[in-house]
Amino acid sequence: MSAPRVLYVLSQFPCYDEAFLLREIHAVASRLDTWVFSLRPARDPVVHDEARALAPRTLSVAFFLSPAILRACLRLLGSRPRRSLAAVARLLAGNWRSPEFLLKSLVFLPKAGWLAAWAMENGVTRLHAGWATYPASVALFVSDVTGLPFSFSGHAHDIYLDTTGLATKLRRADFVSTCTAKNAEHLRSLAPELPREHVAVVRHGIRLSSFGPASRGSGPLAILSVGTLQPHKGFAHLLDALALLAAERRDFQCTIVGGGPLEAELRGRVARAGLTGRVTLTGALAQEDVVPHYARASVFVLMAQPEWHWGVPNVIVEALASGNAVVTTRFGSVEELVRDGETGLLVPPRDPAALAAALRRLAEDEPLRESLAAAGRAVVAREYDLDRTAAWYVSRFAETRP
Repeated sequence: MSAPRVLYVLSQFPCYDEAFLLREIHAVASRLDTWVFSLRPARDPVVHDEARALAPRTLSVAFFLSPAILRACLRLLGSRPRRSLAAVARLLAGNWRSPEFLLKSLVFLPKAGWLAAWAMENGVTRLHAGWATYPASVALFVSDVTGLPFSFSGHAHDIYLDTTGLATKLRRADFVSTCTAKNAEHLRSLAPELPREHVAVVRHGIRLSSFGPASRGSGPLAILSVGTLQPHKGFAHLLDALALLAAERRDFQCTIVGGGPLEAELRGRVARAGLTGRVTLTGALAQEDVVPHYARASVFVLMAQPEWHWGVPNVIVEALASGNAVVTTRFGSVEELVRDGETGLLVPPRDPAALAAALRRLAEDEPLRESLAAAGRAVVAREYDLDRTAAWYVSRFAETRP
């Protein structure tokens, strides 16, 4: 039997704000022959070190019918005509109820044909999709054509917003992984006849040793927030809360790490609120450049808006690993990690006054900050270990169908 060779299918690789997937794939690749197929070309200006290491094993082809795609699809039709046409029919049947899913599936279909030919010609033994939407559709198509085992991970919007074809993917996959217990129950409800263990809870792991030791001084309260500068991350509410604290002459420094479409607007908001010199926006940073900001911070804030958050944001895991006291909102599965008054503080999602009160409380109560941070770090150490996560995937990827 040949050695396992796993092929990940992702929407875009590398992707700046998918560091949680990148870490898992990089850790698996250190133990197992691993390749990555990117459905769309990567355009992010900041590339993490792990992605650079995987670049020689990252595949991508042009969107439309390039000569390479045409040759691969013709080879596929010549060698497996019935399986190929049946896979196309199943793809269409599974997506016709959603015009958007159907259109995008058709756009990705030539790439899926190319990938099926590549997988057969290069000894792939397992397909795994990093998301439950189009990556899983493509991986399932390739599985239908080649007979290779197929699995996928579901995380957030990909399993909640539009579930077209998701029940079929659940039933056809060898296994499904997801990052929270709440997600797992949701997925199980879509195909209740499957064994519970078919959908496994596998936390997005980190290496605790990579975050720390702390280098906090005794000066102003050091506040940190990290995320893509989008409306649903709630940075405007954070700035409004900081303006309230500044009006009280509270001593603090805040750093916001991340790039995105709201950067210019947020910089203007900082100036208008008189927060220049107290609030720093760094723009997008590589992971290795974000870590020192965690080490210097005492409090981490993520004013996540619940309409666009379902799981446990990776930045909260990183903040707790770094010994930050965390303030966030109630959304999705966050309370599986951040329990109010135990491993963090929870505030309403659009309430700058409540956030200001929480920050005021943490500024005045150092023992509370330390106890919340220590309890949160202990949960991360116990449940979010990257080596344990990678070992789980490696053991499943090495399995073969009977």
